[in-house]
Amino acid sequence: MRLSAQILQSAEQRTNPLSERELVLRSIAIPSIEHLSVTRDQFDSIDFSNNHITSLDNFPRLNRLSSLYLSGNDVERVDARNLRRNLPGLKTLVLTGNRVAGWDVLGDLGVGCPGLEFLSLAGNPVTRRQHYRLYTIHKIPSLKVLDFIKIKQSERERAQRLASSAAGAAMEADARTEARASAATAAAASSNGEIVNTGESNTFEPGEGKSAEESFATQFTLEEKAKIREMVANADSPEEIDRIEGLVKRGIFPGSLTSADGGGNGEKKRSANEEDDGENAAKKQRSE
Repeated sequence: MRLSAQILQSAEQRTNPLSERELVLRSIAIPSIEHLSVTRDQFDSIDFSNNHITSLDNFPRLNRLSSLYLSGNDVERVDARNLRRNLPGLKTLVLTGNRVAGWDVLGDLGVGCPGLEFLSLAGNPVTRRQHYRLYTIHKIPSLKVLDFIKIKQSERERAQRLASSAAGAAMEADARTEARASAATAAAASSNGEIVNTGESNTFEPGEGKSAEESFATQFTLEEKAKIREMVANADSPEEIDRIEGLVKRGIFPGSLTSADGGGNGEKKRSANEEDDGENAAKKQRSE
């Protein structure tokens, strides 16, 4: 089930045990993150637990968001650029029971979440690798709690020694190799028509499927893209967002007029005025 504007507007909203304003999107078979601009940055926490999300990406600018809960998904990739640019306040990330396997993903988390303090990767394949805990502590120095265990100063010192050792150098080499392999896999999947994040954010790219992404990327100027993002952020209803999405999918600027030729063959994109001016354990442990 796609995460539509309608689902976001009708989802449960609550105050969690940490007194955070939380949006609950649990167990509704979401395959990917999209349309979060509809939330208008009104939440401290979003609970995506028990869905089918494979990549941590596609976030709009959410300055208020500090906690993400994604236990029981299929996350195996992270878009560091998107996280760093659009989630500057992220401090808690729960990825228990996902599919993170590579050293490179830990590096991406370190780059993308420079203020991260609480991280859970319990139940991910990467936790079975030698020196996992020390490597993670080194790559994400802001961490205070890893897998529900507080990080000690002695662990930080050991992590630093590991990073300076031959074993640490070998791990970094493995991370670079894994990153190249991941990029190659993404490129191959993209050439086969699959939607795979390759590092370029498609946060506000409306539509569904590869053609919509290509339309947003190729059919509009930078100014028009900025205006489309603003229209989505300021939309008053799911129906308005659907209308914007439908126009963008066809390469039509939402604020423009459309015309058809004498035989009714196709529509042309023309410039015009805009239509609008414009996991409870983790939570409990953090509260202690």
